[in-house]
Amino acid sequence: MGLDMYLTRKAKGGNAEHELLAYWRKANHIHGWFERNTTDGYIENCEYYPVCRQDLICLMDDCRLVKGDRFLAPKLLPVQEGFFFGGSEYDDDYFMDVDDTLEIIRKVCDALQDGDELFYHAWW
Repeated sequence: MGLDMYLTRKAKGGNAEHELLAYWRKANHIHGWFERNTTDGYIENCEYYPVCRQDLICLMDDCRLVKGDRFLAPKLLPVQEGFFFGGSEYDDDYFMDVDDTLEIIRKVCDALQDGDELFYHAWW
């Protein structure tokens, strides 16, 4: 068990199925970012939440700032506690998730096409 997080898309004019674009595991600080910045402050388990390319750019900017100055981590990407949410320390795993997120966002942005609908959802 744990916090599994996904970015999916539904292509414009395509079928109703969600296509997996990205996956994180127990990156609770990234989950918290989506919760604070793309919803009304709360994410339900297994619900889909729309996000846009600009949301991803903002997350990328925050990740770059944290990567450049680790003291910004508690302010920009604070850890989130929760049942099976993973570690709550600003350790090597935390910063590896920040690096992974930068790569994930780059790949997702490259894969997006005009008209794609993008969604975030998490399962725990």
